[in-house]
Amino acid sequence: MRVTRGRGALTAVVSTAAVVAGLGWAAPALATPAGLETVIQSVGESSVDKSALASCPAGKVVTGGGGFLPAGSSAAGKVALDRLEPLANGTGFIATMREAGPVNFAGDWGLQTLAQCATAPAGYQVVTATGAVGTEYVTASCGTKKVIGMGGRINSGLGDVVLDQVVPSFDLTSVTVRAVAVQGTAPAGWSATSIAVCATAPAGLERVVATGTSASNSSDSGLRACPAGKGLYSAGADINAGNGQVLLTGINITGGNTARVRADEDADGFAGSWSLNAYGICGS
Repeated sequence: MRVTRGRGALTAVVSTAAVVAGLGWAAPALATPAGLETVIQSVGESSVDKSALASCPAGKVVTGGGGFLPAGSSAAGKVALDRLEPLANGTGFIATMREAGPVNFAGDWGLQTLAQCATAPAGYQVVTATGAVGTEYVTASCGTKKVIGMGGRINSGLGDVVLDQVVPSFDLTSVTVRAVAVQGTAPAGWSATSIAVCATAPAGLERVVATGTSASNSSDSGLRACPAGKGLYSAGADINAGNGQVLLTGINITGGNTARVRADEDADGFAGSWSLNAYGICGS
């Protein structure tokens, strides 16, 4: 199904995991965690904001996911993620990417969304928390359970407010997102939502981090693999000191066990130093 709406407009693509050959594909399941597999959905290139839904196979639930520009895209630094959402009913993961800032990008660009899917662990639950209008930092808590997945969403940002951070706490009890206004914009009436995928402490659960080095680069990327014998439930990222001039353009999962993230300075560059951290939640 394909619909258009919103700023410029928003193109949405919905997939089912059973569809392959150009609409979506499922990687072979890993041995750990139980039933873990990656489902990917692609959106064809155009010059509009776009969303894609990667759906989990029947009998499995979403634990995390991501969204990213295809490699080599000329839209790097001109578009940004504003939605990375594991659905509340566990059926899949939606990513939205928008042309960011006061001037739309004239060229064509694409989007790929992925869902990490697995056999539902004990106590599986998706928790959301939405902040007050204009609140940058929002945290969703799992209470007595543990975080296995993470996500965030900007509401009514329309490309002028984007995701800067989606990070699980060190003790895996909560997820914090940060929303930032893009340089040169004056947005109003927006809010941010943090999303935590929770479960009753699955086996081997741990948070892994790759800490970036502060520098003034036009782009940066990071990756972090799970320890041997573990698979990746979910991935997240954190842009440090980007000041709304560095845009999150990729959260990806490869090989079922490696988190890959990317960010790009905006169209007119950024003189300051910034860094990018990659986060993963692993389990066995």
